[in-house]
Amino acid sequence: MTIADPRQFAMMPDTARIKLRLFENKLSETLEFGTLGNVKTTADISNGAFSAPTCQLRVVATDAQHKGLLLGSTDTWNLKAGGDDEGSKASESILLFLPQDISPRTWKLDVREDDYPVVYIDKKIPDPRTWARNDPVFVSCVLPAIIREVFDDLLLANTPPVQAWAKDWLLWADTLMPGKAPPWNDGRPQKQAWLADLVDSFCQRHGMLDLLVGMLEQEAAA
Repeated sequence: MTIADPRQFAMMPDTARIKLRLFENKLSETLEFGTLGNVKTTADISNGAFSAPTCQLRVVATDAQHKGLLLGSTDTWNLKAGGDDEGSKASESILLFLPQDISPRTWKLDVREDDYPVVYIDKKIPDPRTWARNDPVFVSCVLPAIIREVFDDLLLANTPPVQAWAKDWLLWADTLMPGKAPPWNDGRPQKQAWLADLVDSFCQRHGMLDLLVGMLEQEAAA
């Protein structure tokens, strides 16, 4: 990790401790990176269950008078499986697919508060991320339901979201239905109608029915 502007720490004591907080679902862990005067460059994660934890760097006072006081913190970011952070072009997406032990389910959606939604695919499935992105049954039957569930969660609020990931989802929805914003102030029937239009637009844009029928016809002819 590189601190882009060390001047932000100029007024903080060298004894202040650097901590990196990881959290995902109900899991959390804090890693210690020494002090501002003696920075550690590495730290081991003890919990191997993390798949794509949300991270936040914090600087905490250690002197007796202010011990534990938060002196500064960064915005949160997402750490992807395999060690790539969200700056990696290969992992840029508004929806993450990650393998995890979720038996007896095959997939599970996690709509997180501060980061992009994650679809966990059970790790017993061979090459689970590729399967989720390319299998005609999953793509045509499950993906529309995932999209609906994410937006159903967003529409529980009566105002547009402030989270960066949610704004990206709304921009994506606008590419499917230009100029048709979610009915934030309307009742549930209007919101459900908007959701139905969004899912229909998505399925029509990507030919979901034809994709599934084509696969079923191939299997029947085999």
